[in-house]
Amino acid sequence: MRPGLARFFDGAFGRYAATSALATGTDFVIAGSLHHAGLSAALATFIGCAGGGVVSFALSRQWTFHAGGARALPQMARFLFVWATSALLNSTGVPALLSWLGSFPVAWGLVRAGVYLGWNYPLSRWFVFASAKGAPELSAP
Repeated sequence: MRPGLARFFDGAFGRYAATSALATGTDFVIAGSLHHAGLSAALATFIGCAGGGVVSFALSRQWTFHAGGARALPQMARFLFVWATSALLNSTGVPALLSWLGSFPVAWGLVRAGVYLGWNYPLSRWFVFASAKGAPELSAP
């Protein structure tokens, strides 16, 4: 694997994938239930993102990036910026694709995957939970 890709897809990526699966499951259950109950796709997606965000922050801070020793408030401020922009990307992307694809779960999954790989993981890893640790320590299983 090329050095840049190896740095991206390391141990932290695997832990982030597990953390994200739990957060995304929370998000999807909330969003799907609210949309099924009649809430708009945009609002249901936004509220689902909020629930998933709580799960994501707690697990990412303690387990995924081993950043529990750093001050929580600056991490939370950076997390909220990434989360809010992610929620905006998801809340606008899902309805846009929904009108084209006609399937909420498919539109939701495609948008979530793109935002996850292109926005959430890189910023969580190198901005929100960045620390003074070197890459080998951060990437240890």
